[in-house]
Amino acid sequence: MAESERFQDNPSGVITDNKYKKLWLPKDSWGDLGQWRNYQEAIAYARLMNQVYAGGFSDWRLPTRQEAEDLYDVACDSLDWENEIVHISTVFVTKCSNFIWTSDKDENQNICRINLRNKETEFIDPNTRDQQAARLVRDI
Repeated sequence: MAESERFQDNPSGVITDNKYKKLWLPKDSWGDLGQWRNYQEAIAYARLMNQVYAGGFSDWRLPTRQEAEDLYDVACDSLDWENEIVHISTVFVTKCSNFIWTSDKDENQNICRINLRNKETEFIDPNTRDQQAARLVRDI
């Protein structure tokens, strides 16, 4: 499926992923607030977006590791906050964070993050804030 067919920008301010049947907010928390987020602050950001009914919905959440990996597309080039290439559709707002939190935890309660520059995932301390952002998703 071509990028132009996969992602659709909607008048409600959300992006539809037609391939995986998900809705995404066009900005991550860095692009929206200009602040990095640790894991608990990322959860709080999701609560805030739900309270304001972002895009008309109140069930936004952090993506699973698989959903975050599915968002990554090596055929797509956009720019992150350091003007480095991240591999997500250009329909998303540029100047995003390259690291996004997922909802997946390991046995030590570390949280999985994905690097949208290279699709690498790793489990890190949930108190890590520097260069971390929340990118929210919901099921259709």
